[in-house]
Amino acid sequence: MSRGRAPWQDGRRAWQRLNGWHNDAPGAVPNHPDNGDAALAALADVHLVRSLLERAELIAVRTARRHGKSWAEVATMLHMTRQAAWEKWHDLDPAPAEPVPAR
Repeated sequence: MSRGRAPWQDGRRAWQRLNGWHNDAPGAVPNHPDNGDAALAALADVHLVRSLLERAELIAVRTARRHGKSWAEVATMLHMTRQAAWEKWHDLDPAPAEPVPAR
C-alpha cells in the first residue's frame, strides 16, 4: 500500500486495474494484458482487494453480532451456513461470564 493514502483508495485503484481479469480470453471486452508480468501484477491486486474485503467482513460480522444479529442472519448475507459462520467467527462473541461460586 502507498504511504499517505487510505488503504481503501489503494484498494479502489487495484479493483479498477483488475477490470477485465474476470474474462479468461484476453481479447474479451473488457480485456486484460496477456503476459506473465501483468498476471503477477493482477495477483498482487487480488491479494490487496481480498485483504481489505476480509477486514471489512470481520468488522461487519463483529458489528452485526454486537447489535444482536443472529448467526443465521449473518450467514444468510454471506451465502454460507449458520454453522460455517459460527465456526469462522464465534470467538468474536464475548466470552460467557464465569458463574459465581455459591457460598
